[in-house]
Amino acid sequence: MHIPTRRAFLRGSSALVAATALAACTSTKSGTTTTITLNVAEVADYVDALLNFSSTAINMPLVATAMGAPNVALANTVIAALTTAGKAFVAAAGSSTSVSYDSASVKAAFDSILTDIGQVNTLIIATITGMAADLSGTVVTQAKTAAGAAATLIDLLKAMVAVSGRHAAGARLVADGGINMQGMVAMNQIGAFVSAQGG
Repeated sequence: MHIPTRRAFLRGSSALVAATALAACTSTKSGTTTTITLNVAEVADYVDALLNFSSTAINMPLVATAMGAPNVALANTVIAALTTAGKAFVAAAGSSTSVSYDSASVKAAFDSILTDIGQVNTLIIATITGMAADLSGTVVTQAKTAAGAAATLIDLLKAMVAVSGRHAAGARLVADGGINMQGMVAMNQIGAFVSAQGG
């Protein structure tokens, strides 16, 4: 029996994320123009889950110590910025259930979200996933699982506009109502982590 290496597993996982990541968007092409349409509720749900993860994680003594006070302060600034960007995205959408990424206000808010989640990845997720392998226990395991879930949501958000490279990804895994299953699992994992930490 072949046992895949960690690298092969991660490469396969990345391919799966790329192939299934367009749950919250559609891409249509007319001539040389590609229009990306984003599902407002799904984007908002992913941002909320990332905010919950981030706020909970940086308040854990183990994570805060590993990050250091300056990075915790920076993370709080990033969390505030992500909150603002998420609200701006929802405000730009108004009462619409889906919006065009090409709209100036939507694009500005979504691009702000992408910038902020990149910093969440660098400051918080990388700290948790980089914790020493000899650190064990339920809290560390839950934090690492939640960090992996947060990384999945970040990949899904980035992939929503990756078609700006002018090629669409393949079929996606969906559950009832067209919701991305990877996103649902990730949000559930983050929810369990937040609840376990008393959030």
